[in-house]
Amino acid sequence: MGAIAIAASLVGGCVNTKYRTGAPSQSFVAADEPRAAEIGRDIIAQGGKAGDAATAMAMAMAVTLPSRVGMTGGGVCVVFDAAKKETRTLDFLPRPAGTGGAALPGFLRGVYALQAATGAMRWEQTVVLAEQLARSTPVSRALARDLADSGARLAADPEARRVFLPSGAPLAEGAPLSQPELAATLSQVRRSGIAAMYGGPLGGAVAQAAAIDPATVRGFQPRWTGTAAIPLGIVSMHFAQLPETDNGAALTAAWNAAAGLPSDQRAARVAQALGATGSGASAPGAGLVVIDHEENGVACSFTMGAPFGSGRMVPGTGLLAARGVDGAGFGAPALLTNAIVGRTQFAGAASAAGNDGPAAAPAALLTAALPAALDKEPGAAIRVSRATNGPGRTTFVTCQTSMESGWKECQIAADPRAHALGILVETER
Repeated sequence: MGAIAIAASLVGGCVNTKYRTGAPSQSFVAADEPRAAEIGRDIIAQGGKAGDAATAMAMAMAVTLPSRVGMTGGGVCVVFDAAKKETRTLDFLPRPAGTGGAALPGFLRGVYALQAATGAMRWEQTVVLAEQLARSTPVSRALARDLADSGARLAADPEARRVFLPSGAPLAEGAPLSQPELAATLSQVRRSGIAAMYGGPLGGAVAQAAAIDPATVRGFQPRWTGTAAIPLGIVSMHFAQLPETDNGAALTAAWNAAAGLPSDQRAARVAQALGATGSGASAPGAGLVVIDHEENGVACSFTMGAPFGSGRMVPGTGLLAARGVDGAGFGAPALLTNAIVGRTQFAGAASAAGNDGPAAAPAALLTAALPAALDKEPGAAIRVSRATNGPGRTTFVTCQTSMESGWKECQIAADPRAHALGILVETER
């Protein structure tokens, strides 16, 4: 499969596309860090599927946005397999396991499980681009913002200071970011797979730095579970379902309780019921979404538990040590799927900024993205979602398909407050 066009890309806006079944295949990628979205585009253009693109994007974000994504952290995804017509939650949260709330590293096993279950490429193909970025890449606007906000925490650790504050001040947007130790770590991960973390010396170093029993690190396994689903006629909205917080069930119950209201009012009522105050501490997160040409969908949210995790580097690895989290308040991934024909209609991932309240991400997903997924004219909802007030950040792709004509209309909304990027990729069938 060869890429014939990158039809559109955007920062902080939306794009509208239409095509009829039989036209060049269209895929959509979006992420809360622009370089990661570009890597997702490249993976799709090389013949990758949604799981391949999402894995490569996640690995890239561990390099380009280490304030929110990293190999010692973790996350949660909602995944739709169009061929099996099945939607599942992939849970790899970085749960507290060490001294001072240090995180059990779930990220690598999580994205490896994602790629193995839903991808078509070799593991090393999804890692090598991140390895190249680690050698040198310009600081993105998203990372520069986080560095400006949290540079003082990094200054206390000699290795973190050397990487992110080489002149004593946080690196600015566009400055070269060189992470040679992280590149070496990614080389291990590319060559040895997840065994590098879960059984090798890398995992031992992370366990020692976090005061976690190495056997606990080796034994970590991500969990595939069901979703919290809201039936909406022939389609269903699927939220991540996690055992500790029962967050998906709470969303479902609140949504059903607001039945009969227009979608925007209903979403606002649900957000209010969930306690979205728009203030207070929360673990910051970052998200990505993919809908590929086969209608597979992936929506993921990631966290380091705090800005740049603990703010301390694991010596010799280039990895920042993460803090543990007990739930997914940092992010809220969701998919709207049609299991009758096997189609992803919507993929959204909301994330907390870190100072916008513990219900920021679910509230953002509901109030900004969900109306766009359900309304027949999603453009208006997307424009509303770009308001500068309100908690959380939301990036999503939403599609409508005409049963009569076969035309499919999709729009990408990349939240400008997250400095996100969305890209449409057209490939030959």
